[in-house]
Amino acid sequence: MKDYSLKINGNKYDISIDEVNNESTLARVVVNGVAYEVEIEGEAASKAKKPQVVPKPKNAGLSVTPTTAAPSAPAAARAAAAGSGFSVKCPLPGTIIGVNVKEGDRVAVGQTVVVLEAMKMENNIDAERAGVVKSIHVQKGATVMEGDLLIVIE
Repeated sequence: MKDYSLKINGNKYDISIDEVNNESTLARVVVNGVAYEVEIEGEAASKAKKPQVVPKPKNAGLSVTPTTAAPSAPAAARAAAAGSGFSVKCPLPGTIIGVNVKEGDRVAVGQTVVVLEAMKMENNIDAERAGVVKSIHVQKGATVMEGDLLIVIE
């Protein structure tokens, strides 16, 4: 398994490459706790040397999170949301195309707070509770993963 930490548009992603099938161009990749089957496309991929997967050293006391665990928001976002308030989290990976509120705005149940483009569709992310926007953790154009913290409502 090979572990990486990437920062894309200001968002941190922890990535592990678990398995690489040497017979094809398939790899098993875990991004922020969510497992994906990844296929490398193109003629260059089939001719490319397959990456060497080196087992991660076993450390005493190391706890392993299974790939079926629920994804979590980045550490900075979790720490910011640790106080009071209701967290609005991203339901699926995509790109933020609109933030319809700002800090201090009063929101009602069902009000659209963020617009997310995912799978070539616009998805409205609505407030599940009424309250005041305490903090906004995304901006237009940001790439987000399932479970990432978007907004905190008090």
